[in-house]
Amino acid sequence: MALDNMDDLNVKNASPFPTALRYGVIGGLISIVLGLVSYLAGMQGTIPTIISIISIIVNIAIIVYAIRAHRDNDLGGYISYGRCLGVGVLTALIMGVISAVWVYVLYNFIDPGLPEMMTQMQIEQLEEQGMSDDQIEASLDMMSRFTSPNAIAGMALIGGPIWGLIVSLIAGAFLKKDRSIA
Repeated sequence: MALDNMDDLNVKNASPFPTALRYGVIGGLISIVLGLVSYLAGMQGTIPTIISIISIIVNIAIIVYAIRAHRDNDLGGYISYGRCLGVGVLTALIMGVISAVWVYVLYNFIDPGLPEMMTQMQIEQLEEQGMSDDQIEASLDMMSRFTSPNAIAGMALIGGPIWGLIVSLIAGAFLKKDRSIA
C-alpha cells in the first residue's frame, strides 16, 4: 500500500512509548495504592484474595486500554497484531519497574522489619499444619528464595513483561485492526 500523504507517514511511525508510559505509570500507581491498602490493613504476609483479584483485573484493563488508546489515538484506528504485543509488553514492563521500585522502598525504608515479620507468619502457618522443625526449615529456605525483597522486585521486572505478553497475545487478537488494501 502506498502512503498517500504525510499524515499517513506520521501515523505509521507513531511511537508506542508515550502511550505505554502513560498507562504503565497509571497501572503502577494503582498497584502501589493496592499494596498500601494491603499493608495498612495488616494483610502483609498473606495474599489477600480480593486485593489479588482487583490487581489482576487492573493489570489486564491497563494493558487493554493502552493498546486501544495507541490504536485509536496514535494510529488512526488501525494497529497490527505485533504492535499490540509491543504496546502491551512495554506497558507491563513500565508497571513492573514501578512495582519493583515500590517493593524496594517498602522493604528498605518504610518497613525494614517486614520480611522478618512475614517469615514469622510463615513459621506459624507451617506449625499449624503440623510440620516438623526440619520440614519447616526446608520450607523456609525455599520460600526465602522467592520472598526476599530482591526476589520480589526481580519477579516484578521479569514477570511483568511476561504477564504483559500473555495478556497482549489475547487482547491483540481482539483489538488488532489492519488497514484494508484498496
